[in-house]
Amino acid sequence: MSIKMIRIDDRLIHGQIVTAWAKNINAGKIWIVDDGVAKDDFIKGVMQMVAPSDRELIISSVAEVPALLEKLDGEGDNVLILVKFPYVAQEIFKAGVKLKELNIGGMGASAERKKLFKNISASQAEKDTLKEIQDSGVNVYFQVTPDEKRTEYK
Repeated sequence: MSIKMIRIDDRLIHGQIVTAWAKNINAGKIWIVDDGVAKDDFIKGVMQMVAPSDRELIISSVAEVPALLEKLDGEGDNVLILVKFPYVAQEIFKAGVKLKELNIGGMGASAERKKLFKNISASQAEKDTLKEIQDSGVNVYFQVTPDEKRTEYK
């Protein structure tokens, strides 16, 4: 499988993605899975502008994941998947991605979310989803940048 990383980061593409993670895993493709972004031509255009020009950007809805997983599996490029929410990551794992790791890199505070780890926050429903993902055999961990030590989700 060419999927090298699945990362929850509610900012999707930003400096750490462009300068650190995509290079660290040698990603030829960055795949954003988000229903809202997939439906919004303006936001898609912004994502295209901030994405590294030397990497292909794919933006899809959650419903498109199974077909794209099958397509990308046979291609040679390493793929970095970015999602905003744990439930989207869970759907990717349910669709059959073989990678058994989930990176939590950025989930900002909100009225529903409480501090989970450092600057990462989650609602109770999101914590429940992360536990379900972990209980399914996926290694869930916090790591904001590649040079930072991983901290396991427990």
